[in-house]
Amino acid sequence: MRNDYYSNSKDYINRWVVSYADLVTMLLALFMVLFAISQNISKHQAKIISENAIIEQVEQLEELKVLFNEIIAKNENIKYLQDGRGLVLRLNNSILFDAGSADIKKEAIVTIDEIIDTIAKIDNNIIVEGHTDSTPIKNDKYPSNWELSTARATNIIAYMIKTKKIAPKRLSAVGYGEYMPVADNTSNEGRLLNRRVDIIILKK
Repeated sequence: MRNDYYSNSKDYINRWVVSYADLVTMLLALFMVLFAISQNISKHQAKIISENAIIEQVEQLEELKVLFNEIIAKNENIKYLQDGRGLVLRLNNSILFDAGSADIKKEAIVTIDEIIDTIAKIDNNIIVEGHTDSTPIKNDKYPSNWELSTARATNIIAYMIKTKKIAPKRLSAVGYGEYMPVADNTSNEGRLLNRRVDIIILKK
């Protein structure tokens, strides 16, 4: 009789453990299903957000082009293009600097002011890049094209800051010398195109 009691008790305990294990398994399966569903929803939301961001960037670039159209139409030495970074205003060095100099020409100030006034209407960050052709330069002030291109970009930035229309934290300058050409440096036409300042209005 006593043995039967213990036997029945063990069967009861074993049945309880089995039921509990089944419950845990079911809960685990439920959580896995819910997690999978949430992941699919997150991916779908991310895709929608990504598509919306692309649309907004395209619209913004078109708006920037419209803002700068008037300036570009007045000066054949300014072009614009777009790349993965944003809108690029390309200014030929001949309108900005004398050969071998990083001092901004007085006659270039009007054009630069118009660009600054337009940039002040938006809040995108700005990069100013200085570029030269491959003709070597060596004078007391600039021992190489690296220094010359960097000084030109920096002086444009310094003038932008001087106007107090653009916050300095939005601006950065870089000089590439002759190492990012857009044309062949073996021809006069190519060297003319390579001597440039690029003002990049970055995407938000």
